[in-house]
Amino acid sequence: MFKFEFSRIRIEFTVLNSFKPPYFLGSTFRGIMGRKLKKTVCIKPFESSCENCEFKRTCPYTVIFESESMLNKPSKYVLKPPFLKEEIRENSSLFLDITLLGETANYWEFLIQSFNGVLNLGKERYLKLKNVYYFHPVEEKYYPVKSFIPKFEASDLLDKKTDKEKIKVRLNPVSLKNKSKIVKFDEFSKEIFLKGVISRISVVSNSYGIKKDKIFIDKEKFNISEQNLKPSPMKRWSNRKEKHMIIPAFEGDIMLKGDLNEIYPYLKILENINIGKSVSFGLGSIEIFD
Repeated sequence: MFKFEFSRIRIEFTVLNSFKPPYFLGSTFRGIMGRKLKKTVCIKPFESSCENCEFKRTCPYTVIFESESMLNKPSKYVLKPPFLKEEIRENSSLFLDITLLGETANYWEFLIQSFNGVLNLGKERYLKLKNVYYFHPVEEKYYPVKSFIPKFEASDLLDKKTDKEKIKVRLNPVSLKNKSKIVKFDEFSKEIFLKGVISRISVVSNSYGIKKDKIFIDKEKFNISEQNLKPSPMKRWSNRKEKHMIIPAFEGDIMLKGDLNEIYPYLKILENINIGKSVSFGLGSIEIFD
């Protein structure tokens, strides 16, 4: 048995001028969120480091943004940015989804505030916040946010079923590890995928909820009948190290075939919390087509 709560929001931006966006927007959105969030909530701006601040365990900035480096826990937020290859036109919409884990959802207003106003994605690419929605994972629908954002229990998705014997899973750029080594696209396998599914849900449950038993998914019930993957290393700018960093990743489609009702609900959970490493930068988002 495992349990943890999460909330997923969708931020709709209006595109203020036509531009071709970089394919990997996750790092850009993360940088904007971190800078503006800290500026908005910090009550000790002249402190040399957040590490030295007595409020670091309750400050919205450290609770949301620095849980990995300061609180020694996996990221409390998950970015699901768009991966766009075409130019987007002026007055069109661009969407960013963010999942907040556990009590982090209590700070959602601070997070929305960090995206308020006109945003510059760099090189004169401008957006403006338009609307905010929340996602209902059981109904799989978005609703406008009014006065609060509801939390949902991940284990409620275990009742999800599929009548399909074959489903396609889209892996947006994902970074996986196996035996402490980064997995390359041509090393990917059913066993590595299954390990990634179980590991991600287990880590989040242990950190932000309850996990009493091992998660077991019978690997003999299904196979990966097709996979079309390619390398897609993501480049990001590190303010701490003052240089560009490469995140090793791959992307593409896999086809699962067989008795899928056991693994299916776990995949629906991962649609909300991502899989693998660097989820706070926007890697690891998956989409299920059934």
